[in-house]
Amino acid sequence: FRSSFRPPQPVSDTMKNIRSAALLPLFLFAALLFSGVPAAARADLPAKGALKAQAAQALIDSLDKNLVIIDVRTPGEFSQGHVPGALSLPVEELPARLEEVPMDKPVLFVCRTGRRASYAYEMIRKARPAQQALWYLDGAPEYRADGAYMFH
Repeated sequence: FRSSFRPPQPVSDTMKNIRSAALLPLFLFAALLFSGVPAAARADLPAKGALKAQAAQALIDSLDKNLVIIDVRTPGEFSQGHVPGALSLPVEELPARLEEVPMDKPVLFVCRTGRRASYAYEMIRKARPAQQALWYLDGAPEYRADGAYMFH
């Protein structure tokens, strides 16, 4: 009786390296896509683009600290009131400061009327077409002296 069974041959180090290298882009893509946003929040995210007042507030409430809010108004406007935790990045400076807009976290742009926020959104969308978690407020925020705000 003769068996045709042959024990498995060891995989060469070269083949292991090739296999690992082939999987690296997949892992990097998954890390960028899902980092910074809890799984439950990802499922409920709106489509990228314009958000009306109620949808923008719901996004802020659901993502909390995982959402980066970028106020694209002038520093003077920002100093008169802003969404708590928002970063000030005037739209005029955005082309030179693109690296300050995170790629690995959801981003919401706000301004006084939605116009500058839409410009900022379009700049980032064109520079990074694959960035999905990206919105702008299509509305007008109201800032109160006590630090509270409301979107209209």
